[in-house]
Amino acid sequence: MIQFVKKILLKNFNFLYILLILFSCKKEPSEIGLNLRQNDQLVKGFVTDTISIIAYTIQEDSFTTDERSFQLLGSYLDPVFGYTEASFVTQIFLTTSNVSFGSNPIIDSVVMTLDYQSYYGDTTVSHNVFIYEIEKDIYYDSVYYSNFKIDEYIPSQNLIANFEYYPRPTSGLLHFKLSNEFGQKILNASQTDLTSNNSFVKYIKGLYFKTEPNYSKGSIISFNLLNPNSKITLYYHNDNNTNLKYDLIITNKCARVNIFKHDYSYSTITSINDTTGSDTLLYLQGAAGLNVLIKFPFIKQFSKLMPFAIVKADLVIPIKEDHEASIYKTPSRLLLVSKNAKGAYELLPDYNVSTSYFNGNKDDTKKEYRFNIARYIQQLASGQKEDKGLILMVADNRVAAHRVIIKNSNSLNRQMKLVITYIKP
Repeated sequence: MIQFVKKILLKNFNFLYILLILFSCKKEPSEIGLNLRQNDQLVKGFVTDTISIIAYTIQEDSFTTDERSFQLLGSYLDPVFGYTEASFVTQIFLTTSNVSFGSNPIIDSVVMTLDYQSYYGDTTVSHNVFIYEIEKDIYYDSVYYSNFKIDEYIPSQNLIANFEYYPRPTSGLLHFKLSNEFGQKILNASQTDLTSNNSFVKYIKGLYFKTEPNYSKGSIISFNLLNPNSKITLYYHNDNNTNLKYDLIITNKCARVNIFKHDYSYSTITSINDTTGSDTLLYLQGAAGLNVLIKFPFIKQFSKLMPFAIVKADLVIPIKEDHEASIYKTPSRLLLVSKNAKGAYELLPDYNVSTSYFNGNKDDTKKEYRFNIARYIQQLASGQKEDKGLILMVADNRVAAHRVIIKNSNSLNRQMKLVITYIKP
């Protein structure tokens, strides 16, 4: 079997390329025979799109969300997907070591600036923001999840800012004030506390950002905390100088955690974790929301055809038209991973070939997503790998809230399907 596959793939690349073109548009199983000049052996090519698929929507317990590229903040009520909320915690660092604020420093004001990255939802609805000083250590080298137990970190509810604003993500920056009490606490830090960032984060453990729940059309805003513009500026004076200032920053060595909450009791979805796969529609949502599990229950029947080589295996995923998508936009890309024997996610062998080969991008013209998973299907069909299921998810689901409704394999109009092109002697 292995020798046959290598022989075909290595010696007859041009033949395979032509074969892919010949079969790319066929829907019914078909057959072709070509004479290969190198060994005068007849090789037949086949296409089938009748592979059985079981797929259903699942809700994951949590995802790792620490030290991600962007932090998300906000909430909204989606008429289809229900309520979604995003908040985050982060450490803050000194810009220098062995900081001295001089003799008798007095705070004048504290201004924080956050760099807008993007938005999701309706930005015409205001956000009521609350910022708390956390009271329990978080660590850069620890793993944190999207269901982070924030109540354990703010038992005293030490509020250092509360303000309302209308998101303006195209303006670049969001400015707001923190309490003078918080600023004075930093100025009052001991010399030991200001020696290094390792010492400082034991004194100021970090900040927690959240918004008041918005059970109407709202939005989630993405901020880039690692942008140099994102910082806290202390304006102060001391016995010797006026108009002084000092910046506190957020770096890639700061512990940061995105926290997500979903309430599907407000949604119209009734088939979450329904293993029968009977629902004709499937639901995908970022921000550690909903994924889809996909299995091919009869794929091992291919083993009866051995030897064979799967040249291409397109998983075609049609998008359902959704009027709410004008506000809650569909993701530009999906990701497909497998589960190993321990239930952990792992990348498919096809993922490492190339982005263009694996695909997963949204086709706006065909209104579909498409993945080439030929190597993975070859492993299943030949019995080299057990089908523990594929997990389909929003590609950036730890830093994005995008969602999409897709069609199942039992949909009446355009179904999810697996189109396999294979060859055998």
